[in-house]
Amino acid sequence: MRHNIFDSIPSNTVSGKDNVFANFLQTAGLYDSMEINKDNIQDLILLLDGKVRISAYCKECKEERVFSMSPYIHFVDEPNECYSLKLSEEVLRVQKGYVLENTPSPGSLAGKENTSWKWKNWQIEDVSRILVFKFACSMDEEHHLDYIVLTTDNSMMKIGQYPSVADMTFPELDTYKHVISKQDRKELGTAIGLFASGVGAGSYVYLRRILERLVYQAKATAGDTVNDAEFEQARVAERIKMLEGYLPEILIKNTTIYGILSKGIHELSEEECQKYFPVVKECIYQILGMWESLRKKQADEAALSKALSAITTSIIK
Repeated sequence: MRHNIFDSIPSNTVSGKDNVFANFLQTAGLYDSMEINKDNIQDLILLLDGKVRISAYCKECKEERVFSMSPYIHFVDEPNECYSLKLSEEVLRVQKGYVLENTPSPGSLAGKENTSWKWKNWQIEDVSRILVFKFACSMDEEHHLDYIVLTTDNSMMKIGQYPSVADMTFPELDTYKHVISKQDRKELGTAIGLFASGVGAGSYVYLRRILERLVYQAKATAGDTVNDAEFEQARVAERIKMLEGYLPEILIKNTTIYGILSKGIHELSEEECQKYFPVVKECIYQILGMWESLRKKQADEAALSKALSAITTSIIK
């Protein structure tokens, strides 16, 4: 989200999907970090100004809701007065000052920037070191979603969240309770809990085991349409391709998920595993979502068939 730094802060509200910092708050594990730079500082200003709405599961409503927050206010206590300021406007003022300081004067040659870029100055250093983003549910302002970050120099680290990632994600699994085994449900919950606690490679162990079992579950559904001997001799990526029509198309076209999980267990750093976790978890959800949609379709068709049979029986009588 870019606009001229000399303009005032936009009045329109943006979706969290379009804001890199809102995405970071929602998807990052504990102690994950991201850089604050000249390219994304305006996203941070919008977030601080309360101009970002996010869609998330509300633990109290037990539904997906839209959350928003008020502008981030800090208080200045001086000897003769105490007053409040919007932190977004203070950050914007810092950025305008930086641009002015590094704009060549008329007739001078443009040279190297003489001031190193910072997103904040000493005046707001203390109030911005620990930031608490307090989002409220659009259906009930007493329902909260809070994120806590630590900012050091030009980086932001997520150090807290309530409700936790696990609290918000576990209810999602109930959506798939008809198509997921108790073992897979338990281990998927364990993987999510490990990710929420900042454990990367350990969570991949569970995701890989779940994927392996889901592939075999799809093979059982496919039956004789997939040759048993060829299936057993094939690598996992090849098995996924064999199961076209029984696994989501996105996985058929991108069979690398198993390789990613294996590399995560054996080679990737904890930080890399945590960074990629939401994507690989979504691959598991894609499989379960496909099967749940098929189950509901079949259940609806069975219910309709039963209703039509009852009507036919009634008419014949």
